[in-house]
Amino acid sequence: MIVIRPVLSLVLAVWFLQLAGGMLSVVTPLGLAELGAGSSAVGLVAALHAAGFMAGAYFAPRIIGELGNIRVFAAAAALTAVGAISQGLWTSEIGWAAIRFLQGATFAAMFAAAEAWLGRVTAKEHRGSVLGVYNVAAKAALLLGPLIILSMAPLDPEIFLWCGLFLAAALVPVCITRQQEPKRVASGRLPLLRMLKISPSACAGVFIAGLVNSGTLALLPIYTSSLNADVNALAIAGIAYSIANIGGLLSQWPAGRISDQMDRRNVVAAMAFVAALAAAALWMLGNGISSTVMFVLLFVWGAGSLSFYGVCVAHGVDRVEDEDMTPMMSMLLIVWALGSVIGPLIAGLIMQTTLGASGLFAYAFGCLALLTAIMLFRRFERAPVPEEEQIDWQPAMPAGIPGGDLDPRTD
Repeated sequence: MIVIRPVLSLVLAVWFLQLAGGMLSVVTPLGLAELGAGSSAVGLVAALHAAGFMAGAYFAPRIIGELGNIRVFAAAAALTAVGAISQGLWTSEIGWAAIRFLQGATFAAMFAAAEAWLGRVTAKEHRGSVLGVYNVAAKAALLLGPLIILSMAPLDPEIFLWCGLFLAAALVPVCITRQQEPKRVASGRLPLLRMLKISPSACAGVFIAGLVNSGTLALLPIYTSSLNADVNALAIAGIAYSIANIGGLLSQWPAGRISDQMDRRNVVAAMAFVAALAAAALWMLGNGISSTVMFVLLFVWGAGSLSFYGVCVAHGVDRVEDEDMTPMMSMLLIVWALGSVIGPLIAGLIMQTTLGASGLFAYAFGCLALLTAIMLFRRFERAPVPEEEQIDWQPAMPAGIPGGDLDPRTD
C-alpha cells in the first residue's frame, strides 16, 4: 500500500473513467440499433471510435509535452463528459458517430497522460507492482460499468448522465493531487517498416488483436440482442460483455508466465486456437444457443482472444534494444488501433449477409485461425529469442497508451 499511495489518485481517476468507458461500450451499439442503424452502421461508428483513439495515440505524447499531464487529462475528461451527456440529448446516428470519434481521441489522451505520469513518479523497483494494480483496477471498472445500467433502456438519458458523472469524478483526484506533475519530455518514434522487420509476429499479433477483439466486442450487443427477444437487451449484453472480459482477465497472468518459459509465439498460437474453437461453436450453434451455453463459450473465447495482446507485446520488445522499447510499444498500440478501425467495419458487413448475427463469430473464427497459422509458420521460419535474453512478461492490455516510463521493462 505504501508503494501505491503516491499514485492512488491517478489509479482512482482511471477507475472512474473506465466505469464510463464500459457503459458507453455496451450502450452505444444498442442505442444505435434502437435508432434503426444496421450492423454495418454500428460497425462504422465503432471504427470511427477506434480511428479517434488512433489519432489520440499518435498526437497525445506531443500535446502532453507542450501542455503537461494535468491539463491534458482534465481537458480530455471534460470533453468526454460533454460527449457522453450529448449522446443522451442528441439521439442521432450522425451525431453519435461524431461524438464517438471525439471520445476515442480523448480517451487515448487521458490514458496517455495518466500512464506516463504514473511511470515517471514511480521508482523503477516498484513499477511492476504499480502496473499490476493499475491494470486490475482499470479492468475491474470496465467490467463493472455495464452492470450498473442493466435495468435501463438503451436510450435512457439517465445512462449518459451516469457516464458524465463518473467522467467528472475522474477529474477530482487528478486536479487535487499533491504529487508533482512529471517533467515534460519529447517522445521519439520507431518507423513502422523497421518495426515490421524487427518483429513481424508481434505486428501481426497486435493487428489481428485489434481486428478480432474490437470487431467482436463492438458488435457483441447486437449479436446478443438477436438471441433473446424477451430479455432486457442491455442486461444480457452487459452480462455477456463482462463475462468475456472476465475470461480475458483471469487467463492473462498464467498465459504470460507460461510465455516466459517457452517461445511466446507458441503461446499466442495456442490461445488463438482455443478462442477460434469457441468462436466456431458460437457460429455453428447460431440463434438456437441458450444463454448459459453462450456465456460459457464467451468466457472461453475471452480467455483466449482477449489475453494474447500482452504476450505479443512482450515478444516484440524481446527483439529490440533498450532504447527502442518505448517506441516499439507505442507503435504496436497504433498498429492495434489500425486493426480496431478495420475490424468493426468488416464484422458489421458480415452480419448483414446470409450468416446473420452469428456471422460475427464466423468472422472471429477466421481471424483467430489466421493468427494461429501465422504464429506457427513464424515459429519455424525464425528461431525464438534465447530464454536468457527474454524480458520478464508483465501484464499489458490496449486499454490506453502504454506509458513507456511506466513499464518495468524500460529504464
